[in-house]
Amino acid sequence: MAIFLSSCNENGGIADGDDGGEQEPEVRDEYNYLALRSDGLLLSIGDTSGKVTNMGQLTQENFNIILNAVTSSQTHTYIYGIRFDALEGAIFKFDKNLEQSEKFILNFPEAFGNNPGLMSLDWDESNQQLIAVVKAEFDIDGANLPCKIARIDPETFEVIAVEDLDLNEQQYKTIYSSQLINQKLYVSASKSNSIINTDLLEVDLIDKSFVTLPKDDIETGIINLGWKPGSQQLFGFTPLTNTSYIAAVRPYFYNLDDKNAEAIYIEGNISAINLVSRTFYNSKAGEFVGFAARDGFNLFFFDPGTNNFSLTPIIDEDDLSSGIGIIGMKKAQ
Repeated sequence: MAIFLSSCNENGGIADGDDGGEQEPEVRDEYNYLALRSDGLLLSIGDTSGKVTNMGQLTQENFNIILNAVTSSQTHTYIYGIRFDALEGAIFKFDKNLEQSEKFILNFPEAFGNNPGLMSLDWDESNQQLIAVVKAEFDIDGANLPCKIARIDPETFEVIAVEDLDLNEQQYKTIYSSQLINQKLYVSASKSNSIINTDLLEVDLIDKSFVTLPKDDIETGIINLGWKPGSQQLFGFTPLTNTSYIAAVRPYFYNLDDKNAEAIYIEGNISAINLVSRTFYNSKAGEFVGFAARDGFNLFFFDPGTNNFSLTPIIDEDDLSSGIGIIGMKKAQ
């Protein structure tokens, strides 16, 4: 499948009936963000215009995309989807240069139990491998069954269990977000299948152990994890409970050195769009990007250098849904 990203510039024009009067200012996008819906629809969204362009389907097959199981290397984006009718899981390997994808069916060893599926996927740059959290009986929501860590070869797609690492040993059964930093996997996980009661886990892939990190400064948990390479802070959102604003969240930093959380001030309220995904970081622009709701769908932008948080309203929301996430970007032409 070929995907061609084009500029989403929106040119102003002379209004009907005007004879060369004042023109509306031209809206120019600096970046186009590639968004993926859980049904496999790809969209391109302009960062300034908010204009949405339909880029077609990732696959014509009936795969449900697990948006937290999407990750990228320098050359490829890896996207996990599952067909519940056939209990068949696959990774779509998307070549960023060729703008084409290949499908690879995953075959799991017996160690992962019956009907396993990926709950998260991260790229390990140092080992040139994929790191996944794999849950047994993936089709049974909230099942209290093994939730193991695996390494996946990005060429053969062989799945190998990391010994002695099962998050379900401490009753964790739902994964909302993950972020790999060096050889430590940070996971937003829940024992109760509730977004309000998430814990932040630190999984050491070398020592093959994991701990629950303190969250004294957070009333609920932290989800939609993101990371600026080279930093010692996780970015994310915490659900707010004492508010009438539906699905209200607040952005936070979590410092991995002193294990303290810091709220990021924003004016007004925002709501989460998708609770089970990571936050995209644009290293060229130096900002985190994702979806937020306030009077409709918006792209949010957060610059960790200036602490500036801004929103771009999205034009024509018809192709958007709550099951959507940013998976890439391209410089606008």
